Amino acid sequence: MTKISVIDQPVKSLVENNQVIRRRDAKSDPDRLGTGQYAETLASFIRQCDTPMTIGVQGEWGSGKTSLLNMIREEIQEEQRERYSTIIKGSDEFKCIWINTWEHSLLKSPEQCLLSIIEEIIDEIATVDNSYKTAEKAKAALSLLAKGAVRVGAAAAFGAQAGNVTQELIGGSAASNTVKQLRTSLEEIVKTVKNRHQNHTAKFVIFVDDLDRLEPSVAVMVLELLKNIFTIEDCVFVLAIDYQVIVNGLKRKVGEQTANNEWEF
Repeated sequence: MTKISVIDQPVKSLVENNQVIRRRDAKSDPDRLGTGQYAETLASFIRQCDTPMTIGVQGEWGSGKTSLLNMIREEIQEEQRERYSTIIKGSDEFKCIWINTWEHSLLKSPEQCLLSIIEEIIDEIATVDNSYKTAEKAKAALSLLAKGAVRVGAAAAFGAQAGNVTQELIGGSAASNTVKQLRTSLEEIVKTVKNRHQNHTAKFVIFVDDLDRLEPSVAVMVLELLKNIFTIEDCVFVLAIDYQVIVNGLKRKVGEQTANNEWEF
């Protein structure tokens, strides 16, 4: 009879055949790898932490980052607590948004990938209580960024001096004003959702997965743009990152690591 090793046992909270495997419900098949304690601790931290906040889950490709993110999301959504004599579900209090960056990169330029990711986040936040009118302001600012991205892409295609994509998108006075406008619009969406009496929303938790499947320089661009645009109260970002991919992306941007560029790394 073949003996099954610990590593062969499934980690709970994976999605199989569109069914979520719930770790806490599967008593006959416990969390053999012990990752549940990390999921519970991080979920608790996310519920209580000040914002804006970014959490990085680091590991090589295939090491289980997506599984851990799924477990964190499940812990957050399944939690229930009493507030003003009302039982509030975690899924109502903490709005979880899942962004698969790899899907956005398919058949798209780096600029299109960046903008597509931001647009999905805007749409997902607005969908919580149909705040589409408020979201239109953010979409308008996003379209201005898109025009800058098209200029960069065209320059690169024809061999001109394109510079860094994110530098074009977030650098310079005009671009900085556009980013500020976009951030202000996003803040307005989040506040609108949070302050609506029909909602119990306390925070938005945005899970960003598969960064390590992007071309390294694009992964760095995504991180830079998220940092500059989504430094917003009531938002927590949970990023799945392969540290080495980011290092490789930084090398292409600032060169090999030296004493002079150590801060960037």
